Amino acid sequence: MGDQTHNINTSYEHFYAQKKGVKVYPTEFVVRTFLANYPGLKFRRPAAGDHVLDIAFGDGRNTAFLCDQGFAVSGIEITQGIVDQTCERLETLGHAADLRVGRNSDIPFDNEYFDYILACHCCYYCDEGESFADNLAEYARVLKRGGYLVASVACKSSYIFKDAVELADGSLMINADPYGNRNGYRLHAFSEKSEIEKYFSPHFSNFSFGFADNNYYDVSERVFWVVCQKS
Repeated sequence: MGDQTHNINTSYEHFYAQKKGVKVYPTEFVVRTFLANYPGLKFRRPAAGDHVLDIAFGDGRNTAFLCDQGFAVSGIEITQGIVDQTCERLETLGHAADLRVGRNSDIPFDNEYFDYILACHCCYYCDEGESFADNLAEYARVLKRGGYLVASVACKSSYIFKDAVELADGSLMINADPYGNRNGYRLHAFSEKSEIEKYFSPHFSNFSFGFADNNYYDVSERVFWVVCQKS
């Protein structure tokens, strides 16, 4: 395992270990996508018992929300420490989920196992020797045909890309993460919805898009919301 991967594993495990509280709160775009109705959203809501994969679940904020809906929930995270912390939190909340160690480009589940994948603020993280295209191919492998991917995708004008170095594959090397977790790591980003659709189209179709431009006390977060189906 290279230094880049080792460093992000260590930093995120430490980051989530500081979150001692039991109660967690889901991400707003996840709640809106799974529960609300919008004219531009082409999405069949999951039913109770549908298999949903929560990628990079972190402290379990969206995992708990998905469990609340009665879905069959699984998840992956980058270290066993994060998995253990979140399993304990979910158990305290009365939830059960199949949580495993995995990566964007290495998901430890069978082909076409999931009806839905949720990738909240994570699909564009690229390990050493891997690309965003590799991540999307792996997502498509474990998703059933016609299944939905619900993802947030980074915008190049977001805060995290300040002083980043753009590489030949379209990823950017992070150099000025104000939280210190991602420096020296590669993230992929886009400027336009059309770029995202073209990049995703080898595996996905039937796109719906949203966009958020938030300023959290001088931290300017800009991100695309993407819902699409496996072709």
